[in-house]
Amino acid sequence: MEETDQLTGVLSRATFLRRVDEAAAAYQRGNPPAVLVVGLDDFTGVNDVLGYDTGDRILAAVAGLLRGAVRDGDVAGRLGGDQFAVLAPDITVPALEDLADRIQVSLASPIDADGRPVSARAGIGVAHGAPGDTGGALLGKADMALRRAKDRRQGRPAHYESGMKRRFLDQAALLEGLHEAVQGGQLELVYQPIVQLGEGRLTGLEALARWQHPARGPIMPGDFIPVAERSGLIVPLGRWMLAEACRQQEPDWPETYVNVSAHQLREPSFADEVARTVAEPARLIIEVPEEALAEHVVVDTLRAVREQGVRVSLDDFGSGPGSLPALATAPIDVLKLHGSMTEQIITSPRQAAVARAVAALAGELGIVAVAKAVESAAQAELLHDLGYRQGMGFHYAVPQPARAIPLFLANEALLTPMG
Repeated sequence: MEETDQLTGVLSRATFLRRVDEAAAAYQRGNPPAVLVVGLDDFTGVNDVLGYDTGDRILAAVAGLLRGAVRDGDVAGRLGGDQFAVLAPDITVPALEDLADRIQVSLASPIDADGRPVSARAGIGVAHGAPGDTGGALLGKADMALRRAKDRRQGRPAHYESGMKRRFLDQAALLEGLHEAVQGGQLELVYQPIVQLGEGRLTGLEALARWQHPARGPIMPGDFIPVAERSGLIVPLGRWMLAEACRQQEPDWPETYVNVSAHQLREPSFADEVARTVAEPARLIIEVPEEALAEHVVVDTLRAVREQGVRVSLDDFGSGPGSLPALATAPIDVLKLHGSMTEQIITSPRQAAVARAVAALAGELGIVAVAKAVESAAQAELLHDLGYRQGMGFHYAVPQPARAIPLFLANEALLTPMG
């Protein structure tokens, strides 16, 4: 008798794992089995905001969407919490690609959460079986691929690749080291100058974390920030960044931008933490990811912080759908154009037109538009023509330690001007 999950109606974890073991053991030739692991994004925040009863109804709805997306003969199961899985016992590579895409599209369908439509954003990890795989090995491969999908944050399924296990073990070691780094003085802040386009005048500084590992040397944010996000360490890391940026800020420095994750903004005490930490609110801008505006609790927290005099910047605008309507109501003072758009404005008239529209919209809303990833004089000049007055990127300066900032303030010629 096959046991089902009481909440969602799909197979229970134990039954699903048994079915995977059976499919792996039965595979000899032909099309191998495949497993897709589906992990909902930031579901803890959903429970915190909407309540556990509503969260349970969303999980049940997700299970229904999965059942509607799979093929005849495929089975869906709940592994626990907000994680589901699908077993496709006999499937070709093209069919597996199609199944993964169909599940991703299906999960984007609106779910009624107490009269409020929500979409179950999710990562999907995909693994195709190989001769000799056990059920546990196949499921482990899909789980590693899920971690890759969540790290990429591209809204696309990730497939298991050779070498992922080694990277997974490396990330486990990285996580262990990051615990020590957050507590033990291995982290430092550097500052990316934000410049007045056309003049090279320093108008702001973005604080960025750097990790000097005692054995591995410098570890870049792209390697450790996803680990911090996934593990929850992003909250103490972000707390340290905010406190350190406020401690280092000198009276003659321009306004400082500090990145804040959605995890931090969901903390009920975040606004109080800002009030305790920030001595001069008018000189601080907290920077939030674009996807965070989809959460009402985050927007409420931003309003509470803004009431203290701290301004809010929306980072990487244009990196994903959904933030455009929020600009009309969210408490945003600055938006930063995603670097990929800056990279393409020279070669793509369509991208240039979009960038111009973003600058015009920001101006109509009283929002400052900042262009990221400015790497050439040609880009800087065109951005200025498109309506941008501030920019940042390697054309002007690489991120600098705090001790170098006085040099830029004393000699702004160090910041390469446009042209």
